[in-house]
Amino acid sequence: MVITQHLKKFMPKILITGNGFDLNLGLPTAYNDFIKILRYSTSNTDLSFESVYAHSCNHKEISERFKSFSFDKTNIEKLNELTAESLWFQFFKDEFEIETWIDFENKIEYVLKILFSSAEYIKEHIFSKGSTSTKYRNTYNNKILNNNIEIIEVLSQFNLIKRIYEDEFELNNEFLVMKYNSFIDLDLSKITNYFNTELIKFKIIFNYYFETFVFPFYDNLKFKVDRSLFMKINRHYTFNYTPTFEKIYANSQITKFLHGKINSVENKIVLGINEIPISETVEKKYFLPFTKYFQKLNNNTDYAFIREFSTKLNNNYLFFFWGHSLDKSDEDYLNEVFDFVNDLKTKTKKIIIIFHNEESKEKLLLNILNVRGKKDVQDLMRSQILEFLHVDSKALQKELNRDITNRPVSSTIMY
Repeated sequence: MVITQHLKKFMPKILITGNGFDLNLGLPTAYNDFIKILRYSTSNTDLSFESVYAHSCNHKEISERFKSFSFDKTNIEKLNELTAESLWFQFFKDEFEIETWIDFENKIEYVLKILFSSAEYIKEHIFSKGSTSTKYRNTYNNKILNNNIEIIEVLSQFNLIKRIYEDEFELNNEFLVMKYNSFIDLDLSKITNYFNTELIKFKIIFNYYFETFVFPFYDNLKFKVDRSLFMKINRHYTFNYTPTFEKIYANSQITKFLHGKINSVENKIVLGINEIPISETVEKKYFLPFTKYFQKLNNNTDYAFIREFSTKLNNNYLFFFWGHSLDKSDEDYLNEVFDFVNDLKTKTKKIIIIFHNEESKEKLLLNILNVRGKKDVQDLMRSQILEFLHVDSKALQKELNRDITNRPVSSTIMY
């Protein structure tokens, strides 16, 4: 007996989301939300829904789109305790020029560069001249640090030094190598472990913030969600830590979290710098724990990305970027997508960048040009493989719902 079957080829539509995806729904997931809400909640007892979210960038959208709710008191107490002890949080809460998560990551790099370059400088200008006694307080004039107030303040805030007088400081003995009752060197490994441990503690604060001030929104929607919008998405990669896609659009089987998922118990999110600063003379191993790629490998978060489709280059593909900055901080991922699309053997292939207004479109285009260069971007846009679509446009809805499967392939089975 011969039976002829018609098999449809798997033609994936892939959605890649960044923080703008959450912000578009009104969720308080911006950096300013995080720091301002925590700054308020850790210094006030009146933690009503209105008083807390008055500090959110999306205050208006929150009031219109979500029902009010109360906060988990245990989590609030835990946050108060953690923030009071966290060196990173105490530093960031007073850094008012930081506006985005990219600025935040850049600031982490800035602090690390100061810590490690200063440590190297201290090793060279203090311990290269001999050991120091453990019996007396070893104080140094600020001139050793070139009277750089910013460097002195950062080193002081992160306990590498202690300011004694206006123009003097002493080193923290905890980071010194002692031998024969003398301090003979600065211990860079101990400094690295200390600041990495502090960053891990900061991540716990990060987890608790989202569990306390973001997750309750999922169960308190005022608006009706169009769940059909993403019905034809086959894979969802997110740079966010939040389960917004699965909670709001009820599809938990297709999401992969590239930077880990919020869970205050496991605390395995990726939060750090993109690359080791090229200009630094300090050994790379001291910077490594703070890099995203080390954390992804160490935490075993999903870093395979679109390589799962690498053997299926004859398929049709649509990629949608929604709410991602497309900045150089994630250029490895962007290059993977663009290189993958360029290597496809099929005619139906497209990268769709979703934007909210002309200003955001301009920023996204500038970022892509910065990562991919003029020729690649021009070629892709001229061939209509790379396209920018407004978030509320009919053209976007059409692409999300478009059937990109090939005609059925006949298959003959003999019994």
